Amino acid sequence: MSEQFPRDEERESSPSQRRYGLFGVSAYPKKSGMDEDQQKSMGRWSSALVAVLAAAVVILIIIGSGSSGGLTVAFDSQGGSAAESQSVAYGGTVEEPENVVRPGYTLVCWSLYPDGSEAWDFASDTVEEGITLYAVWEEE
Repeated sequence: MSEQFPRDEERESSPSQRRYGLFGVSAYPKKSGMDEDQQKSMGRWSSALVAVLAAAVVILIIIGSGSSGGLTVAFDSQGGSAAESQSVAYGGTVEEPENVVRPGYTLVCWSLYPDGSEAWDFASDTVEEGITLYAVWEEE
């Protein structure tokens, strides 16, 4: 039975005979005119280029998902008139809904929680995920 692969002692094991490719040692034939240091350097540059391109793809995916409608901000008026949801870009601010009323009550604020424990500041608070804002009412 013939062997397809060389035995361990027949393999080239000297560091000067190794071939460096994209991610370290590879089986690519030695490039003429390039010494081992140049091959290692090219391998490092290739690896860095792949890492930068992969990061760029991830960033484009994140930006693309934000521009395809953005993050949804829903409003729960808790017994008041309806307020339309908004689509907001990541890091953007929300526009305060107008003309939300509830007979016998005054709108105090909008909050991240139904109990009104964390009031939303439309001028400075930004959206980093889809949220629901709840109306906080005070009886007249």
